[in-house]
Amino acid sequence: MTNNSKAKRSFPLWARLLLILAAVVAVFFLRQYIYSLEEEKQNSSSRLQYAESVPEDHEALLYFQQEVPGREIFLACEEDLTDDGRKDLVVLYHNPEEGVINWMVALINRGDGTYDITEPTRAPIENQAIRFFNMDKEGEMEFVVTGEKDGEVGYAIYRIIDGELINLFGEDMEDCC
Repeated sequence: MTNNSKAKRSFPLWARLLLILAAVVAVFFLRQYIYSLEEEKQNSSSRLQYAESVPEDHEALLYFQQEVPGREIFLACEEDLTDDGRKDLVVLYHNPEEGVINWMVALINRGDGTYDITEPTRAPIENQAIRFFNMDKEGEMEFVVTGEKDGEVGYAIYRIIDGELINLFGEDMEDCC
């Protein structure tokens, strides 16, 4: 009786092969699905999310225009750069009196309606963009400034340290400023 019950429970060879084939196909499609999810994740994380410019009537931007008049502002983005809970402002601008040179400053929010303005540093000539991120996941926010000049692309990563705008590192920024 044991042999008969085993014979009734066993699957024919073709059924076992069909089951193995179905498992292999399922694993293949599962693998393809997982790879596509990973690729989508990598593509979406590698796409830079650039900061939007603040409106022209932004409090810090108006402060900058009052303190440093006559500048043509082409990009101004806000973020808490100093980890004090207050929004600061990064401003990229042009001084018409200086020819083809662009500058960048950060306005550090004092919390009383006034701002400390960092010393200016050179900024890209064309296609400027700012992306804020916390590179080391600690305290102060870093930001990358990208841009071009005559087709040459460059970037630099900055952080505010002791009230100064510090260039941590970059590549080819001298070619686009």
